[in-house]
Amino acid sequence: MRSNRTRAMSGLVVALGLISARAAAEPAAAEPATEPAATAPTPAAQPTPRVAAVPPPPGARATGATWHEGFQLVPMIGVNSFQGDSGRGTGPGLRLGLLAGSRMTELLSLNVGFAFDFVNVDTGPGVDESRYVFDIGFNPLFHFPMPKLDIVAGPLAGVFVSYDTIGGGQSIDTWAYGWTIGANAGVLFPVGSKVRLGGLANFYLRNPIKICVTAGGNDTCASNGLDSVKTLALSFAAQL
Repeated sequence: MRSNRTRAMSGLVVALGLISARAAAEPAAAEPATEPAATAPTPAAQPTPRVAAVPPPPGARATGATWHEGFQLVPMIGVNSFQGDSGRGTGPGLRLGLLAGSRMTELLSLNVGFAFDFVNVDTGPGVDESRYVFDIGFNPLFHFPMPKLDIVAGPLAGVFVSYDTIGGGQSIDTWAYGWTIGANAGVLFPVGSKVRLGGLANFYLRNPIKICVTAGGNDTCASNGLDSVKTLALSFAAQL
């Protein structure tokens, strides 16, 4: 009796062991073996392309040559020509001029102008005549800077004095004074950091207030009905 019970217990233990082993084996079979996913290769870093520097277009450059604020001198030498009735009996003469002032801004300079005209008078044989005209006035200039040149223009206003002497058989001296209006215009080209060379055209309208003539020790003066004198000059100029 005891032997049968022992056998029964042994059989039950073996059966339970088989059932447990089978249950443990089933989950392992249900889960298939998986391989680790292949890691995608990291792309190599691409170097940043270098962009070549693009030069600015010509229009982006500063207009006009370099200008300097402060004192400036503009000496001139050229020829004068008297126009109209006042030019009868005269030819082209020598003109000396000077502008002295200050460049206030890039577009404006204020100047005092000086002009000295040697009048070329056509005289007859045996007659020696010399005539000179001196001007002083206010000559502002407006500057229009361009990439390779500087255009200038402006009005002028001042006073003049003229002197004329005729030699020969009898000496006759004539002098006059009055006021002047006119204009300047020209083109200057830079040749250095401060120097510019070019040309200026000057137009003067001289309006006499009084004219006196001395002949044989007698003076005769007039102040009414006096004609204006028109003068055109072309000069070589240097801005310093």
